[in-house]
Amino acid sequence: MRRLHVPRATPARTPLVALIAFWLLAAFGYCAASASEEAAPAPFEMVRSLQALQGQVAHGNSQAHTAQRVLLKSMRAAFEAADPEVWQDPRNARAAVVYLLSGGHPAVMVKLLGYDPKPAVDERLMRGALAYIEGRADEARTLFEDFDPLSLEPGLGGQVALVRAALLVHDDPAEAIRMLDVARLLMPGTLVEEAALRREVFLVGKLGDLEKFQSLSLNYLRRYRGSVYGGDFRRRFAAALDSLGFADSATRFALLESLLAEFDIDSRRTLYIALAHHALVKGQLEIVRKATDIATPLAMAGTDEALRLKLYRAGALIGKDDVKEALSLLWSIDRKRLDPEETELLDAIFARINQVRYWPDPPKGTNGSLSPVTVTATPDAPSWETPLMKRAGSDIDDAKADLEKATRRP
Repeated sequence: MRRLHVPRATPARTPLVALIAFWLLAAFGYCAASASEEAAPAPFEMVRSLQALQGQVAHGNSQAHTAQRVLLKSMRAAFEAADPEVWQDPRNARAAVVYLLSGGHPAVMVKLLGYDPKPAVDERLMRGALAYIEGRADEARTLFEDFDPLSLEPGLGGQVALVRAALLVHDDPAEAIRMLDVARLLMPGTLVEEAALRREVFLVGKLGDLEKFQSLSLNYLRRYRGSVYGGDFRRRFAAALDSLGFADSATRFALLESLLAEFDIDSRRTLYIALAHHALVKGQLEIVRKATDIATPLAMAGTDEALRLKLYRAGALIGKDDVKEALSLLWSIDRKRLDPEETELLDAIFARINQVRYWPDPPKGTNGSLSPVTVTATPDAPSWETPLMKRAGSDIDDAKADLEKATRRP
């Protein structure tokens, strides 16, 4: 039978084009044969190439992210077609577990578990990986709990540590953090380290470890800023801000400013807006003013973000000396563009300003009592026109008509 001739596994520094070409050849199942044909790459060599490609994903190569799907599909076909004897090499058997935990198809592991003899790796690792991928968390936790990732080959140990962290995150977050540290130690510069950093930032924030939160965040931003999964990091980072109380005190807010300077402009704006909202809800008005001062120049005029910043800024300006500025901001906000929570906040700010002007309550029938515009637009009235304004306009029109009649009289 004709043997598949495929180039040897590509080193980690080989250009992406070569990696894609390598796996496309494997996907088609043939290439030009030479007089002295070489054997197809071994499974552990294929996994090495997979890890190299995923490393480029961690550093922001979107093409590598797309090529990864082609690669994994090709590996499934190659692994399922391999002779059972191939899996008696411990390197290949370990590679099968790494492949599955790196996004591979579970059908491969199901097939390998049916071989007799089994592949040359602890069967609990194989079954644990399959249980984890198939969502059987309790079974996976039991199968993996006796394995110390540091005692395994680094490529496998890093993956096992990452999985154990995911399985422990709810019941034992401190141990989950330790496992993420181990994963980073075993596989620096890889997608495993990038994923471990992303997850650990959220966990240490949840546990209130401010120093480690800052250290890990800076580590991620300076090494994996452009990662394809950077959006997930920013979401986790934002979720941790409230847990760590950055919106609770000016001292903590000052610690955060240098950290946020590491983010891109869009991310900084989004995070400062979130901080302003949290601080306003908690009554930290000085932080609201600082956050809106920084974020407002970063927001384009007329955008929803600029509108929210006006609202939060107005909420922080409720003293008697700031009423004019607050009203100017509030009256520039298009109420129809607010969501229900923001509309409620707008009404609350108007009510509080009324209390500042007329403490403790406005006298009954007081002229000039402030309120948001609530009238619905009609063909005869713009959306900002209140019933009182409409009546006044009608009276003016009547007066004009009377004057015109009077001037036409002989």
